[in-house]
Amino acid sequence: MLLLDRQAWLHSAKSFLASIIALYIALAADLPRPYWAMATAYIVMQPVLGGTNSRGIYRILGTLLGSSAVIVLVPNLLHVPEVLSLALSLWLAGCMFVSLLHRGPSSYIFMLAGYTAAFVGFPAAMQPDTIFDTALARSEEIVLGSLCAVVIGAVVFPVSIKTQLLPRMQALMRDARSWCAQVLAHHGSPGELRRRLAMDLSQLDLVIPFTRRDDPRHRALGDWLAELRARLLGMLPVLAAVEARLDELGAAASEDAELQRLLADLRSWIEQEAPPTQASLDAWRTRIDGLRTPLDPDSAALLRNSLLLRLAELAELWYDCRHLQQAIIEGAPPPAPAFGLNLRRLVHIGNRHIDWSMVSFSALAAGATMFSYCLLWLALGWPDGASGAMMAGVAAAFFAAQDDPAPSIVLFLNWIVIATLVAGVYLFGILPAIHDFVPLVLVVATVLLPAGLMALRPTLFLPGMVLVTNFATLLAIQNRYEADFTRYVNSSLSTVIGMLFALVVTRLFRSIGAEWSAQRLVRQGWGLLAEAAEGSGTQNRERFMIRMLDLLGLLAPRLASLQPGEDVAGVDLLGEIRQGLNILNLRRARNDLPEVNRAALNRLLGMIAAHYRNLQRAGRPLPPPEELRLALEASLSRLRTLPPGSARDEALLGLIGLRQGLFARQPLQGNVEGEKLPIPGVPPEASDSAPV
Repeated sequence: MLLLDRQAWLHSAKSFLASIIALYIALAADLPRPYWAMATAYIVMQPVLGGTNSRGIYRILGTLLGSSAVIVLVPNLLHVPEVLSLALSLWLAGCMFVSLLHRGPSSYIFMLAGYTAAFVGFPAAMQPDTIFDTALARSEEIVLGSLCAVVIGAVVFPVSIKTQLLPRMQALMRDARSWCAQVLAHHGSPGELRRRLAMDLSQLDLVIPFTRRDDPRHRALGDWLAELRARLLGMLPVLAAVEARLDELGAAASEDAELQRLLADLRSWIEQEAPPTQASLDAWRTRIDGLRTPLDPDSAALLRNSLLLRLAELAELWYDCRHLQQAIIEGAPPPAPAFGLNLRRLVHIGNRHIDWSMVSFSALAAGATMFSYCLLWLALGWPDGASGAMMAGVAAAFFAAQDDPAPSIVLFLNWIVIATLVAGVYLFGILPAIHDFVPLVLVVATVLLPAGLMALRPTLFLPGMVLVTNFATLLAIQNRYEADFTRYVNSSLSTVIGMLFALVVTRLFRSIGAEWSAQRLVRQGWGLLAEAAEGSGTQNRERFMIRMLDLLGLLAPRLASLQPGEDVAGVDLLGEIRQGLNILNLRRARNDLPEVNRAALNRLLGMIAAHYRNLQRAGRPLPPPEELRLALEASLSRLRTLPPGSARDEALLGLIGLRQGLFARQPLQGNVEGEKLPIPGVPPEASDSAPV
């Protein structure tokens, strides 16, 4: 099927053309390593215009940054090889720390800067007087290869990123519509659909920056896509809340004729093909407001009002999503947003979840891998061992973000061996008979064109890129044929040994597995809930939601790979997000309640925080303590004694949400009619005057 894919052949031909042009210019300019420009053209060329332009900019910046570091480090540390190796390894670790911290496409700048220092620094250590020339040549050849790829990508059958984003966006909207329909019909929604939406939205964040460097006619596409992603993220907890409220109401919801008509009509409204009008949205707002009743402590009334609030939010979010979808398709600006909260402003790097210890560990592991190989290389005194140091650093850097990089390193190593064997046949069996540029182009095309087809297949991208770039680099095409078989074998062995060394170190110290990583993410989510209940940190309701949704996006692909029986696989992080929002609502509402009520709610929040700290320490779901249920029900019972008001109403909604979320399988007892319930920590004789 790949051989019949016209798009794959077009991409391969464009990549080959860019690399050949870069090679020709580099040879004509008599640059020392033309093959670097040739390989760079393949690395920079992406299937879409925005991706190619972005990768070109990132590669140039990363190369310049890494080359500058080498010019500073090598001359000053040249006479102490161990210290120089340590400095280059720490530079790699520092760059990887920034790269892993960023998590966006531009993180490639720092990853490249990290291992570029090794590519330039280790060979230059053998010829220190040429360090500036080597760094300059590397920069010139990388810039040349990048520019050739960018120009060819722009003028030869350019492919806009919009052509690839539209199917992905349509699939996202179909999944969102499907989930809405299932929830409103009260059929339940499969966990697989939830995880797929969260994972797809997380992946969409990686391509949005490319839209800003795509076809100028689509300049607003990135902004609209970012708005759509933010609103779909906001829709996830709203849908989960609607589903939970319907489950909690149970038979009361089924017997409520007005509510059932509302749900059925809203489902039909969402399933219609045409984008909804402003008039229809206003009608929904009016209809939902008309069904709301004054709040009282009755559990069914509280749940019904909470459900109606979420349905109003769902209607507004869907209205915005459909019009953003239409804008992306047609290119016309969408109307003013209906949902009041600016979710896009909140979806930025500062509100993302950051696992500082894992980021630090992964970055230091990359540096430690390269440094430990350097110590072995220096101890052996192997002149051609520099290739292994470079590749150990590359292997550690490429896959530092993965839970278990070892399988990817094995794949990388296998295809390097294949590229080495193929390049060896060409270098010593075919190239000696080539004396002109055109025959050279024809013979290398037999490998590069078929291998370039693999770039458009996600499962084949890594093997194809390793084969193409290493084949082009190992040929080492220059104006003068200077191949040396002994040196080639030594350098190839060094490369393989460096990769094997990285694999062994990774297996011993770095592989953690999806289950361990998922458990860690879940524990950090529980930690955020405990912080919310404790009142520590600066998180507000919206920032908390974005951080937890980002955590869900990281967790979704890992949960998908776990067995159903494992403890962490059964954790519903969307449900935990709802609990966090209830906690924050309660924290906000208590400030406007009387002092005695505020003190009691503080005790209750302390109990909730202690429960989530227990979950965090255990690393698995645990049943909440019975005294917490009694405290929640007592609070609901006594809150009815306060006069109606926004603070009391918000506290009621937060309490009923917490009670139902923590004890969903246990019916409410004694709180509907305001019966007195014991309050943990309050003497029974004082219960009549005890605050909420």
